[in-house]
Amino acid sequence: RHWGGIVDICPDASPIVSKTDINGLYFNCGWGTGGFKATPGSGWVFAHTIANDEPHKLNAPFTINRFSSGELVDEHGAAAVAH
Repeated sequence: RHWGGIVDICPDASPIVSKTDINGLYFNCGWGTGGFKATPGSGWVFAHTIANDEPHKLNAPFTINRFSSGELVDEHGAAAVAH
């Protein structure tokens, strides 16, 4: 079998589940190929993030601010990439 396509993935191989500096704009992206399997949990913490305008404690390490602060997720096994 073969597969070809585009996969969105962040530089640290972990997703972004985060509010942004733009009021009302939130991101849930960069999951690579593991996003489909993570949808139930991701939806739960993403809903919390939107409803409370702050990250759920489970997705706090996955905010977009990690790229400007240098606090990247440094454990490939914790990333959403399945391979």
